Amino acid sequence: MKVSLKWLKKYIDLGNKVEAREIADRLILSTVEVEGVVNQASLLDNIIVGKVLEVRAHPDADKLKVVMVNDGKDTVQVVCGGSNVTENMLIAFAKIGARVRWHGEGDLVTLEKIKIRGVESFGMICSSAEIGLVGMFEEREGEILDLTEKKLKLGQPLAKALGLDDVIFDIDNKSITNRPDLWGHYGLARELSVLFEQGLKKYETKMIKGSKDINLKVEIKEKNCCRRYMAVVIDNVSVGQSPEWLVKSLQTVGLRSINNIVDITNYILFDIGQPLHAFDANSIKDTKIVVRKAIEGEKLKALDEKEYKLINDDLIIASKSEVVALAGIMGGLDSGITDKTTKIIIESANFEPIGIRKTSARLGLRSDSSVRFEKNLDLTMTETALRKAVELVLQVCPEAKVVSAVVDNQQEKVEAVRIDTNYEVFRTKIGVKIENKVIRDILEKLGFKVKSHGDKMTVTVPSWRAAKDISIAEDLVEEVARVYGYDKIEPTMPVLGISLPEENFVRKLSAKITDIAVTTGATEVSNYAFVSEEQLEKLNLQTKSHITLLNPATEDRTLLRRDLFLGLLQNVADNLRYVDQINIFEVGKVFLSEQAGEDVRPGVGEKLPAQPVIIAGMISSEKNIEPVLQSKQMVEMILSSLDFVWQEVVDSEVAEHLHPFRYLRMKFNEHTLAEVGEVHPEILSKMEIKQKVGFWKINVDNLVKLYERKYNYKPVSRYPGVELDLAITVDENIRWKEIKNIVQSTEPKFIKNISLFDIYKSDKIGVGKKSLAFHILYQSEDRTLDYEEVKKWQEKVVGNLEKSVKAKVRKG
Repeated sequence: MKVSLKWLKKYIDLGNKVEAREIADRLILSTVEVEGVVNQASLLDNIIVGKVLEVRAHPDADKLKVVMVNDGKDTVQVVCGGSNVTENMLIAFAKIGARVRWHGEGDLVTLEKIKIRGVESFGMICSSAEIGLVGMFEEREGEILDLTEKKLKLGQPLAKALGLDDVIFDIDNKSITNRPDLWGHYGLARELSVLFEQGLKKYETKMIKGSKDINLKVEIKEKNCCRRYMAVVIDNVSVGQSPEWLVKSLQTVGLRSINNIVDITNYILFDIGQPLHAFDANSIKDTKIVVRKAIEGEKLKALDEKEYKLINDDLIIASKSEVVALAGIMGGLDSGITDKTTKIIIESANFEPIGIRKTSARLGLRSDSSVRFEKNLDLTMTETALRKAVELVLQVCPEAKVVSAVVDNQQEKVEAVRIDTNYEVFRTKIGVKIENKVIRDILEKLGFKVKSHGDKMTVTVPSWRAAKDISIAEDLVEEVARVYGYDKIEPTMPVLGISLPEENFVRKLSAKITDIAVTTGATEVSNYAFVSEEQLEKLNLQTKSHITLLNPATEDRTLLRRDLFLGLLQNVADNLRYVDQINIFEVGKVFLSEQAGEDVRPGVGEKLPAQPVIIAGMISSEKNIEPVLQSKQMVEMILSSLDFVWQEVVDSEVAEHLHPFRYLRMKFNEHTLAEVGEVHPEILSKMEIKQKVGFWKINVDNLVKLYERKYNYKPVSRYPGVELDLAITVDENIRWKEIKNIVQSTEPKFIKNISLFDIYKSDKIGVGKKSLAFHILYQSEDRTLDYEEVKKWQEKVVGNLEKSVKAKVRKG
């Protein structure tokens, strides 16, 4: 956003001692990011008011002319292509060394003496686009800027002649996203009045003297989408060129003048940040305005001359029978102001931000108005802006008169936001001993009302900061800190007690399970936490218990997931188009509305839905392998590696997405450790999956409650260990824990770790048999082990396993 220093000085007296750079620096430190400071005059260096003395044809180019130009002192020769150049014309003459933009395009170039088709040229006669003055002067293709009617002094620097002595601040819009009050000059002037301790002039407006000549009616059908709508009719309007002050003001913020009425609405937009719109009243049938949602398929040809197809989520302004504007975004071409307009309706409104943002994003249509309406505007500014607009219209059109009453349809009352806190909160959070009086003075200068009760205080937020900007005590702390000066806060080392961080066992266990799953060849995937209601219904899966998003990122994903099933199933369907087998898993949170989770905020009492961490996977292969058995093996390996024991329970209550006869739970006492099943054939058919798919699921939060978490610190051995692998075949009813205990008891002093990495079942190794493969780490605390002694211990381990569980060593 561009901000004019001259414009700011209408509301605050900064004098001549405060330099533009100092203003920018103070704003950067406390309020906004200033990306650049530009002196208008510097952009027009070496460009002066010149006069054409003679024009003759170029000897070697039909479209070029050789022009003799007087610059106030000398007469120089210039080659010019302007079709309108004539003798005695006052022109914008760029001398050698000036920087211009060829034909208004590309980067700035520095002029040098050159030959054009054999004729020397000592400068350039400019169009408005070539020197950045399109906002002040209409650009006509192929023509140079004609200044004759301006009656300017010959040889005078153009910037001085046109009064272009302003300084423009280029402010980064992202830095004021949460500050709707700063999207206009008056709001920034208010900030500067505090930063430089200067008085702020009151924003003066005049009451509108209404009339009953015309009965203007406004109906708001979507009361949640339009908080306030004001309008008034003005007749005898003369649409034409804007006064010079208005043209210059708009030019400083990068806007070109259109006509006096439209320019006034744009001026107020950049003055106080409140968008306005002017309609040609003759286009509004029965002088009735309706604020409603669009009917699916309705169309609007907007002011940008493009036609937009609307949907029933789009908020529009309509007459009795047709759409006349996209609310808060852009007006319609047919109801726009033209040079034939004599009667206008001025609209000042406050629209709900989310709807404006959605429509703007969907249509790819952003305007200065929509950008501001997306920010939650101050309700009181609706009336202020309308008053100022009427005042300026009557000023530039002396014959105009108000011919209707002022319609004010307000859906919400302006309720003051009050925050109870205490002075010590400011000192604690800022880290500086700021006196109560200083805190109170800063807040009051910013427009807050402060009532003190000893060390406690009640702060009333001004309307321009209450629009979802300032709502909690920490917001007030930030206000005081930035005005007090972040540069005044001396950095100090924090004084904190050292304590062991609380261990996140859910994360730790998830990582452990992930490692185990990956060692089997499974691939981890990651899906969105949002799911499609349409897809759930397509698969005949219930949607009622899902949490609906108020503001979904996309139209097709409106629900929060209750499990990982749908995302994994889509992964399987997508991948089986290219491969014939898949083994994937995912770690992620699910959202259960029927269970209470963490507090929304400490002390509030309101709870978020429970968000347990789930690990789930799917396995499928075209080969003659039962995926449900592979899924079961995966879970067995995970639970065994974590030293769990379990019972397999065939449950009659099966999830609707699983095969009713191919499902079991793995339980410890009454606690479910894992679930294993096969995806229901009907669901596979609807997803066009032609092979069986196994599914497994582990609730990590439940596992953590049962998992043994006793840890004793042991120093890491300084001596290297020796890791050997062992693969054995045992009866399938032998638990991994039993085998692990046998191995550990063989040489408890030197066997430091035993980790299972493979479980395999096949008729090739015998019916009722399974193969287990695991690592054994041998390590000493006081010496480096000799391989020969490790080999003996390994043989001893094998002997104990053969004796205890009749294990057989697998080779090869």
